[in-house]
Amino acid sequence: MQTSSGQIHQKNRWLDDVVRRIREFTLISRDPVLFMSLLFSGIFIFVFVILPIFSTLSTGFFNKSGDWDLTYFARYFDNYYGPTLRLAFLDTMKMGLLTATFGTIVGFIFAYAIVRCNIPGKKIIHWLALLPTVSPPFALSLSTILLFGRSGLITKRLLGINFVQGMNDIYGLDGLVLVQTITFFSVAYLIIRAMLERLNPALEEAAASLRAGRFHIFRTVTLPLLIPGLAGSFLLLFVESLADLGNPLFIAGNKTVLSAQIFLAVIGEYDYQKAAALSFVLLIPTLVIFLIQRYYVNRRSYISVTGKPVGAQIIEKEPLIRWGTNVTVYLICALVIALYATIIYGSFSFSWGVDFTPTLRHWQMTVTRGVEAILDTTFLSALATPFAAILGMVIAWLVVRKKFSGKEALDFTSNLGGAIPGTILGIGFIMAFNQPRMGVAIIIYALLALFYVQVVGKTSWERLLILIAGTAIGVLIKGINSTQLYYLLGSLYVLMAIVLLITRRKILPALAIGLLGVYVMSNNWAQAISAPIANFSRSLERGFFSNAIFQFADHLKVLIQPPPALLAIVLFLVGIIFLQSEKNRSIRLILGIIGLIIPCALSFMDLPFALVGGAYIIMAAYIVRSLPASVRAGVASLQQIDPSIEEASNILGADAQYTFRKVTLPLILPALFAGLIFSFTRHMTSLSAIIFLVNAKWRIVTASILSEWEQGGVSIAAAYSTVIIIFVMIAIAVLNLITKRLFKGREGVDLSQGF
Repeated sequence: MQTSSGQIHQKNRWLDDVVRRIREFTLISRDPVLFMSLLFSGIFIFVFVILPIFSTLSTGFFNKSGDWDLTYFARYFDNYYGPTLRLAFLDTMKMGLLTATFGTIVGFIFAYAIVRCNIPGKKIIHWLALLPTVSPPFALSLSTILLFGRSGLITKRLLGINFVQGMNDIYGLDGLVLVQTITFFSVAYLIIRAMLERLNPALEEAAASLRAGRFHIFRTVTLPLLIPGLAGSFLLLFVESLADLGNPLFIAGNKTVLSAQIFLAVIGEYDYQKAAALSFVLLIPTLVIFLIQRYYVNRRSYISVTGKPVGAQIIEKEPLIRWGTNVTVYLICALVIALYATIIYGSFSFSWGVDFTPTLRHWQMTVTRGVEAILDTTFLSALATPFAAILGMVIAWLVVRKKFSGKEALDFTSNLGGAIPGTILGIGFIMAFNQPRMGVAIIIYALLALFYVQVVGKTSWERLLILIAGTAIGVLIKGINSTQLYYLLGSLYVLMAIVLLITRRKILPALAIGLLGVYVMSNNWAQAISAPIANFSRSLERGFFSNAIFQFADHLKVLIQPPPALLAIVLFLVGIIFLQSEKNRSIRLILGIIGLIIPCALSFMDLPFALVGGAYIIMAAYIVRSLPASVRAGVASLQQIDPSIEEASNILGADAQYTFRKVTLPLILPALFAGLIFSFTRHMTSLSAIIFLVNAKWRIVTASILSEWEQGGVSIAAAYSTVIIIFVMIAIAVLNLITKRLFKGREGVDLSQGF
């Protein structure tokens, strides 16, 4: 009897939960801004985060025939492969722990020197600390080898060391940890510095007034307040070091770590099942640390101040501590300067280690044969950056300002792109998008169509009519020749513009929709537009300008010819924006049906989501990798804004769309620019997730650096690295200049928010 009553109670609870979620969905659907933000954010995360990760992990359990196979997992426990595999796993963990420990210590020293020790030249030191974040992931490995390698400038040329077999050199775990510490300590520095600046000095002043010693105050007051920042830095550096691919490939020597094993399994053996199995092993500690960071460290509270501190910042007065900290910082800065100066010097050397004669031949190669990779990387990075920043702000707004079921899941999955090693994502992108995904296309179309008719149709029969008619006609015309189809679909948009212009006298919406129709039709003109430009480049002498003009032609085609399935998603958004406020029933029905026909036909056109080999899959990988920084910057910014400001706007009669556009968006613009800076920097220097997606048509400069290094072109690789650093520094300088002009009189952009 008790069991039966318990079952009934459980069933009632389940029914109540279902009813509650239906009501919640109904309320959300009445807010177009909220629903649209949720829907498009969810679609992106599902398609480009969850699906690739699932594809990677599932591949490890099935062989080429599709049969269940645990061979690669069993190897960890046999006597032949087991010792080597277990050693690689232990070396990976050791590398992560050592890098996280030393990187956090160095980051703390830098932060303490700038905030508490008032170190002379703090602005220069600050930018030197940030320099590793704007360089390719393996630039420091390259310069370390140039300085301390077997043919290094210091080891061989200055000290005269001739390395023999069995003699310790820079290659191996020691060198790898050194390089990764210098590479990643910037992250810890930004986090800890931000926390030091925001600590409430009253607590330390109270302890000092009670005659507590300086060390005692630091141990009992300052350090406990910094534990969340120190622990967060440690865990973040651990994840970053495990995910790093460039440095292990360059300097690990005979120490094989998991990320390098995954890369070699794909590139060297073409064994995706092995790579997926190794990815699963690497994913376990990465996810564990990520979860610890999110659910432990982020929930720890500490006393801080928002805005300007309540009182003067405490300055370290103990001479031994102050000078010891400052000297340590100066020495590390000298090492950083030496490493980057070596890269520049190496780019001008005729043959590193053999002939140090200055020459410009490597720079000439960079601006001739290397210009394609440089321009492709810059173009794709610049195109992906605003999407990553805007999407991050939208997700941050949803997480901080809105209440809905699944908010924690949205926050968690949006940050997976930064927690998951890039090699896992890269393999996942190949597995997920190397063939058509009709099932994914159907699911996405169904979700978008249901939302579309919910917004456009005002009654049930209107929604049903638009859904059935638009879907049926769209499916019927899908079989038309692609050229004719683009003309037909574009003409429908032009028709929509004419209807709006004649009936409603809406000039700007009509003009926008008409131009959109022309853009849809221009898909057929891409070749005609780009071909003359490409032919003109061939008529010029082979060199920088001819290659640049040729690449410009390819870039135009990317802008004009997006994948049909992705274009359909954008057109859904356009239709919702333009038709949600239409009052005339007849016009709403006609335009609503036309507005659904077009994305329906595009959703199932050609090979939906078969993106491998194109430019858009590289941009998607860029966005996924940089999205967490944009989300964290937005969350940090919104948490400092009083929600009563937005509530006041709503009380005065403004709708959610107007409030977001006029109130929320201006307040989070600094965080948006912080997201732009981080996103562009990460895109330009990305390797692990992109290395599997490059091809002869779309080249990425970081992959070119790796290729030149493998072929012995050390000086060319140094020239490429220098170019990337220059490009990124220019971009950061421009964005900083813009932010200073836009936010003059405000606190500016807090770059630490991205971490």
